Amino acid sequence: MSLLHKAMMLLTIARARGFAARAAVRAPTTRLMSAAAWEALGLNSDMSDLVSKQWPEPNAVQRAALPALLKQEDDAVVGAETGSGKTLAYLLPAAQRAVANRRKHTPYPAALVLVPNRELGTQLRRVAARLGADTQPPFTDESKLFSLEARHGGALARWPYAPGKAPDVLVATPSFAAAFDRDLDLWEGLSTLVLDEADMLLDGGFKKQLDRCLVALKRVERRREGNDDLVEDVPERCRRVVVAATLPNQGLRSVDGLVTKYFANATRCADLPMHGVVSTLEHVFESVQSDDERDAKLNDLLESTERTMVFCKTANRASAVSERLALGGIAAAPYTKDVDPERRLATLDLFASAKINVLVCTDLAARGLDLHRVGRAARAGAAASAVSFVDSSNTDLVAALERGDTVEHAFSRRRGLRKKLRKERV
Repeated sequence: MSLLHKAMMLLTIARARGFAARAAVRAPTTRLMSAAAWEALGLNSDMSDLVSKQWPEPNAVQRAALPALLKQEDDAVVGAETGSGKTLAYLLPAAQRAVANRRKHTPYPAALVLVPNRELGTQLRRVAARLGADTQPPFTDESKLFSLEARHGGALARWPYAPGKAPDVLVATPSFAAAFDRDLDLWEGLSTLVLDEADMLLDGGFKKQLDRCLVALKRVERRREGNDDLVEDVPERCRRVVVAATLPNQGLRSVDGLVTKYFANATRCADLPMHGVVSTLEHVFESVQSDDERDAKLNDLLESTERTMVFCKTANRASAVSERLALGGIAAAPYTKDVDPERRLATLDLFASAKINVLVCTDLAARGLDLHRVGRAARAGAAASAVSFVDSSNTDLVAALERGDTVEHAFSRRRGLRKKLRKERV
């Protein structure tokens, strides 16, 4: 819902009921039936048993994506709304292929997942841990079915893994991966490359770094042509998987246009409804005419809500709101780029465990957290409510949203929304 943040004035509140799901204890027969449901989609018996212990049944996105990702070799696009289960839909096939293509005597992973930020990498590591993966270097626990590590940041002086010590699946930011774009042995050994939150990776500040990674794969393909000696003990090709909750399609330079350009032969294996508000979310627009009125309405809402995320336009505003709430006796904490990364993770844990009730955020929390603004609520079928504070400058947008008009084109970062809405009325 980046659209709301760009066009509206500054605060969105999202209250989620049930931040984290708890796995129920099930009888052995039920567990066998659950494992069979996953195995029917193409997962092997070991992976099916592993996932069924935490997720009894595959959901719609996973049922649509898994057969294509497991039984075909083509590149793939997995598009579905936020909170719909895309992470498992791509992680399970990537891990299974990585184990099948594991090269024990090399320092490289068999699968690489590119994510835009540290927070999403941490989330993936936690999902892998729930699956029973080995997430602790040097990844020597042979009782674990696969291993995964998340890395972020800029260039290292050297590749961080010794032979036989790399995880099966490496989750990394583009800046980390691009630093090794000349290390063709890394790229040649990949069985899967995943672009998670692909709309951010393709249409933002990550694009140049992503291009370096994709060019590295092309170099590997050229190096293989006509040289059989170079392909021994490596996958026949690297499957590329594009994952996104938003795929704006207005123009050749839109995100969807870039996906078509870079991955022309990709299979759309889970192209489910996107760019909308889920039916389990109650979304209300509140008109405000001043900061004082907005603050008063915010206080009223927080008195009657459970855990709440408050989105602000800037880090300074978020810090100010957090401080004011804390002075008023409300357990609140900021979650912005100005907060140290380790403290951000600790804050998120406090919020998840209900030790603080209010998370005051910027865009940083709008992507990747398992908690997009109103998309942070009503995830995985849970019920939630959202309130967007708007002023008179947002009248056109609010009217379009309440009418249910198509506004996919408004996700573009290259042109002002107001200009687009004026063109629509002409």
